[in-house]
Amino acid sequence: MSELSTPPIRILIADDHGMVRFGLRGYIETMPGLQVIGEAASAEEVLSLLETAEVDIVLMDLALPGISGAEATRIIGTQYPNVRVIILTSFLDSAHVLPAIRSGAAGYLLKDILPHDLAQAIVAVHNGQSVLHPKVITQIATNLSDAHQSEIDLIKSLSERELAVLQRLTRGMQNNEIAAELCVSENTVRTHVSNILTKLDLRDRTQAALFGVRFLEHMP
Repeated sequence: MSELSTPPIRILIADDHGMVRFGLRGYIETMPGLQVIGEAASAEEVLSLLETAEVDIVLMDLALPGISGAEATRIIGTQYPNVRVIILTSFLDSAHVLPAIRSGAAGYLLKDILPHDLAQAIVAVHNGQSVLHPKVITQIATNLSDAHQSEIDLIKSLSERELAVLQRLTRGMQNNEIAAELCVSENTVRTHVSNILTKLDLRDRTQAALFGVRFLEHMP
């Protein structure tokens, strides 16, 4: 009797450089559980493919002709809420980082990422987590403005354990890593993350991580 297999994660690569798409496809297709279902050289092509193709993850460059990668990410979040976008780019300046994160990207990675780390990031984002390159977190922390008192009060509404989880989210830790460090189950961590999002009125883990980075100095 054959075992039930898990469907592969379906990936769409969006980059205007053919060699980059070729290299990404070549690597991804060597990884079990990952499948490239299409390529696009522009945001318009991405949106056109999403009308007919079943896609789980879009690897999105920011410097696309026409509609930018950030704007395409915002459109995808509105029209295709089940599709998650990972920004994969060479830009690290705040003019690119902040709009991309605010557009709803679930991940922001630099093109110097190691192939194995990229595969892990794809799986993590597909599982509902968010992945930010450490340099991106530093860039966000440098450019965000000072805390407003009302937002500081929101931080103070978190329990001690919720605060501990939020602090680890800002370091890019995944649920299993947080669970191991705090000696609790992954289900408990998921509950804490859900409570954090509710109390801080945030949409997802990426926003929680950014909130934590912004107000890190106000955490005990």
